[in-house]
Amino acid sequence: MDVPNREDLEGLAGFYRLLSRLWVAEIDEMWFEVLSEGSLAEAAEDLGLRLEGPPAEVIEQLAIEYCQLMIGPQGHVPPHQSVWSEGQFQGNPVVSMQQYLDVVGEQIDSTMRDHLGVQLGVMGMVVDELSSSLEDDTRRNDLAELARSFFGDHVAWIDQFLVRAGESTESKFYGRLIAVTREFLAEECREWLKES
Repeated sequence: MDVPNREDLEGLAGFYRLLSRLWVAEIDEMWFEVLSEGSLAEAAEDLGLRLEGPPAEVIEQLAIEYCQLMIGPQGHVPPHQSVWSEGQFQGNPVVSMQQYLDVVGEQIDSTMRDHLGVQLGVMGMVVDELSSSLEDDTRRNDLAELARSFFGDHVAWIDQFLVRAGESTESKFYGRLIAVTREFLAEECREWLKES
């Protein structure tokens, strides 16, 4: 991969962080405000993710939709890599994630380590670190390789989840978030996993 410039990498890291937050937990009052009229309202509008309506009602409806989609109790689509790769919760991807978390210096509860939102956040951290290391060829190359490796090990699988989630939800917000995430990760896959 040709490493983009600092500004592009910072934007890329920010987008990973945004997706991470939207997937890792329900929308709360703060995020409702941010997406409806706050600092990310314009970006949310461009992505088709802007929230409108009475805050308490919208937040409650989105919490229900999030729970139905990813938590259950039944008919949900598990957002954990172990379930998709091994058919069980807390499998080998959790161990692998811990190794990457050790490298980036993060501590995450073991039940969340292979959650797609956490994995998107870690990818954002790696890309952010890469953006600040462009002048040091060795460090830049090491971080680019870390990003490629992490993407292949812990981000590429997410498309499986997104396909199934798209088939399982009638939520306008989460349906759009699924589409945005799939489109973004397809482009990222072409970049991070292409043959050098």
